[in-house]
Amino acid sequence: MPLLSLQTPQSFDFDQCLFFLDRGYDECLYQLSGRSVLRTIECDGVLVPFSIIEKKGNLVIEVDEGITDEVQNLVLDYVKEWFDLERDLAPFYSLLNKSDQLKPLAENYHGLRLIGIPSLFEALCWSVLGQQINLTFAFKLKRRLVEAYGESIVFKGHKLYHFPSPKALVNLDEEYLKTQQFSRGKVKYIKNVAESFLKDGLSKSTLLKIPEFGERQMLLTNIKGIGVWSANYALMKTLHQPEAIPFGDTGLTQSLFNFGLIPDRKDEAAIIKFFKEMRGWEAYTVFYLWRSLAG
Repeated sequence: MPLLSLQTPQSFDFDQCLFFLDRGYDECLYQLSGRSVLRTIECDGVLVPFSIIEKKGNLVIEVDEGITDEVQNLVLDYVKEWFDLERDLAPFYSLLNKSDQLKPLAENYHGLRLIGIPSLFEALCWSVLGQQINLTFAFKLKRRLVEAYGESIVFKGHKLYHFPSPKALVNLDEEYLKTQQFSRGKVKYIKNVAESFLKDGLSKSTLLKIPEFGERQMLLTNIKGIGVWSANYALMKTLHQPEAIPFGDTGLTQSLFNFGLIPDRKDEAAIIKFFKEMRGWEAYTVFYLWRSLAG
C-alpha cells in the first residue's frame, strides 16, 4: 500500500492526541489499533480509507493502491486539518504559562492539538445529538445513526463508517429512531440541519466566505435547533474559530471552577472576563480545559 508522510510541527504529541481520540467502542467514525488511527473520508462519492501512525517526527499515512495524486492530496489536507497541524502553539503556551492556575494545562497536555471535525454537517449533527444528554449516551446515539444511515468500507480488517450525508438524513424515519431512543426533537433538528445544506445552500465553503464571527454564528443559529452553544461548538471544531466559546457547557464551567478561574459555576460575568484574557486562544483554552476533566 502507498505511504504518504506529513512532518509534524513543534509542540506536537501524537500520544496526547491518541488519548483524546480513544473513546473505545463509543466512537464509530474512526478506530484505534495500537498507536495507529484508521478512518475513511469521502471523495466524489467514493469512500477512501487510510491509517495514520507516527514515525520519527512524521505522520505516516497508508492508503489503498490505485488512488490518484489528487485524492492523496485530499487525504493529506484532511489529516492536517483534523489534527490542526499548521498552527504554531508557542504563543498559546506562553499565554498559559503567565498564569499559575493555567500552567498545569501547558505542562500536562503539551503537544495536544485541537482535534477537529472537518465536516461542518457532521459537527452540527453531533452538536444536536449531544444536547441535554450525557456524552456516553450521545456517542451511543451517534453510532446508531451512523450504522443505520451511513456507508462503510473494510480496510486492513476494520469496518470503517463514514458519517451520513445530508441527503441520507433529510428523510429520517422518526418511528424507527424512537425505538433507538431518539427524541422527536433530535430527529427534527437533524432534519433541519440536512435541509439547510440541501435547500438553503449552507456549506463549509459558504461559511468561510463570511468574514465576521458574529455573522457566521448567526447563519448557523438561523437553523431551528441550533443555538449559540451548538453554533459555537461547530465553529470551534470545524473552522478552529478562536472566539467560538461554547458558553453554558457544563464541562467547561466545571473545569473553570476546578482551576479556581471563576468563583461560581453560574458566574457568567466571570467567565466572559476570563476569556477576554485568552483572546485569540479561546477555543484552544476550552479544549484543554475539557481535556483536564479526563484526568
